[in-house]
Amino acid sequence: MQAALVKGDTVVTSYRDHGHMLACDMDPRGVMAELTGRSGGYSKGKGGSMHMFSREKNFFGGHGIVGAQVPIGTGLAFSHKYASRPLVSVTYLGDGAVNQGQVAESLNMAALWKLPVIYVIENNRYGMGTSVRRAAAGGELYKRGEPYGIPACRSTAWTWSRSSRRP
Repeated sequence: MQAALVKGDTVVTSYRDHGHMLACDMDPRGVMAELTGRSGGYSKGKGGSMHMFSREKNFFGGHGIVGAQVPIGTGLAFSHKYASRPLVSVTYLGDGAVNQGQVAESLNMAALWKLPVIYVIENNRYGMGTSVRRAAAGGELYKRGEPYGIPACRSTAWTWSRSSRRP
């Protein structure tokens, strides 16, 4: 995803944000300083793993509240549209977040207002320790936006299967 972005595009994600930060070209020393609570970190050592942020890299943080980043990413997309900037907001969320009300509300707003947002669902099959099969009705998570008219596709880069699980 990061390789397809242009300067000015925005990124927001959940608390599993370390790889995203590095992909946004954030300095690994600043990331590690934040993780270890040092003042040279991106949030001056006060945010830790869940609250890193870099305005200069257009990385609007990882968020510890499940699904909280989705309305923020939708708002970033709104700001791009409102200012007539040809940019997108890439908003990462996990399988545990897809059942949050704020996610449905964000999908509705994005579709209604035709916002330039790309929602990326990172499905590791367990949200907050609960199997996605027990927590999410309706089949494939990547299709959650389709009732709103949001097109969807499934990444074929890696597909989970029983044979690909680690022992």
